[in-house]
Amino acid sequence: MSDQTPVIELQDLNVKRGIQKLEIYSMKIYPGVCYHIFGSNGSGKSLLMDVLAHRQPVESGNILYKNKSLKRREYSQAVVKKQIAYFQQKPTGWIRGTVLSYLEKTLKERKISAGIAYQQAMAQLDEFDLKEFANVKRKQLSPGVFHKVELIRCLLQSSDILILDEPYSIPDENFIRKFNSRLRNVIRNEKKAVVIASAQSLSRFRLVDIILNLSHGRIVRVEKSRRPPRTDNRNKNRHYQNNK
Repeated sequence: MSDQTPVIELQDLNVKRGIQKLEIYSMKIYPGVCYHIFGSNGSGKSLLMDVLAHRQPVESGNILYKNKSLKRREYSQAVVKKQIAYFQQKPTGWIRGTVLSYLEKTLKERKISAGIAYQQAMAQLDEFDLKEFANVKRKQLSPGVFHKVELIRCLLQSSDILILDEPYSIPDENFIRKFNSRLRNVIRNEKKAVVIASAQSLSRFRLVDIILNLSHGRIVRVEKSRRPPRTDNRNKNRHYQNNK
């Protein structure tokens, strides 16, 4: 038996969206662990991320969030959806306002006062060299800057899990280096779960603990990252099990 409760657990899951489908027998996401959902385009990565983020209905099976059952209505899917920090390939949530007001809103949702929210939002923009965009509106941003702002928003959300769908598709090594430094702190010190979907290897970032190989909507292989292990390995040796 695990010594920690998974943040999210999928059980006997079947999901269909258009021509895509998922069949996940068992999958557990533990706190303090970084997962890489690895697969080619069309393998079902984005669909799986939507399921984990509680943005996709399931046809059969069950989702547990902190050991509470969705099937038994022990928690509200709508509430959990708002609590999860989710970076989508094509974000749709932010339409109006400036970069600064958007990040301030994220912080205020955590009951942070307006003054502190302003200071923290500006500090994040400064850290990631985006201060010049503070008063720029959403519609005026380039796709690359918009991408970066959305990733910063995920860091500012007080969530137990970060779900990131292709976060490294921007060719900006300086931003990626700083972002990964923050992710390491999120995983190691704050003990949050991080799930990254990518069609490319992430080994050079030295973040990933567990790699889940996805093919045609099924987890076909689960393996440990080949990078040197961390000191705390309690959650690294037990995870889901493959599809039937």
